[in-house]
Amino acid sequence: HQETLTLLWSLIVSMYCVGGMIGCLCSGHLTVKYGKKKCLLFNDLVLIVATLHTGFSRRAKSFEMILIGRFLEGLCAGRTPCYSLYAGEISPKKLRGFVNVTSSVFLALGKTVARILGLRDLLGTEELWNVLLSFSGLVALIQLLFLPFFPESPPYLLLQKGDKKGCLKAMKQLWGEGNYHTEFDDMLKERAATKGTKIMNVLEVLKDPSVRQQLSILLLLLLSLQLCGLSAV
Repeated sequence: HQETLTLLWSLIVSMYCVGGMIGCLCSGHLTVKYGKKKCLLFNDLVLIVATLHTGFSRRAKSFEMILIGRFLEGLCAGRTPCYSLYAGEISPKKLRGFVNVTSSVFLALGKTVARILGLRDLLGTEELWNVLLSFSGLVALIQLLFLPFFPESPPYLLLQKGDKKGCLKAMKQLWGEGNYHTEFDDMLKERAATKGTKIMNVLEVLKDPSVRQQLSILLLLLLSLQLCGLSAV
């Protein structure tokens, strides 16, 4: 009985990582094909479904619902870079660096809030643990309600869709009336530079010797970040 219980807990923890890996692998393709805004909205829907599974798992007395919920939550977490990309692309050029940094700040803040809510004096109890696991669904619901009023990112509209009018309209909606010819020209130059460039998948990147050194450095940094114990702290 104890071995079965340990196996179940291991599966529940591991399903989040499995979902995260799959989410990372498909994130780039989905972002290019459907746009960052649609991917974020889809992410919100999936996360709400995930939190409903974990939230009602205690009432249903179903560990399968926890497994499904954790997998879907990991799937959404794997597409997290889409948030910072969208925020950076819709922000004015002079604020872009600051906005990109805020994603890391709020990620750390979210972890801190989760640790605090997980205390036994708050939601870390036998009666309320399912509420704690479902708390992220509230944030997804808020974004799902307000994000439809925002336009798609201007770089995506111009570089991926070739929609110049839509790009200028999105700029004016996001940044107000003004002269955005400089930003528009910069995106046109980027479009010309990347025209005809093939988007490589994961296997093609691993096989390409021209990016092997950069990829090795990036992997070393990410592995060091995980193995240094910072996440546990």
